[in-house]
Amino acid sequence: MVQWFRERYVSREEHQQVVDYYRKLVAQLYGNVRDLRALVEAQRADIPQTMEQSAGAEQPAEASTEQAKILPQKRDLGPNVISIGLYRDRRRSGI
Repeated sequence: MVQWFRERYVSREEHQQVVDYYRKLVAQLYGNVRDLRALVEAQRADIPQTMEQSAGAEQPAEASTEQAKILPQKRDLGPNVISIGLYRDRRRSGI
């Protein structure tokens, strides 16, 4: 029993070191994601308006309005919120 406990025991100091490591890792990854998002937005701003208009002209207006009705609307919940679309609307599904 004592050996089992010693193998699995993590001191408070070791635990704090692990927590600090993952805090730094998450902060670094968040910074990388923020930088990549800024880069993508900058690239989108560089695209000429004529290319965007020609891409939009290829799709019929009726199809886009039908898709907007079918697809759920995405909400911006903030930079540190992950939204998983597992919610099923019981009113529409008949359950």
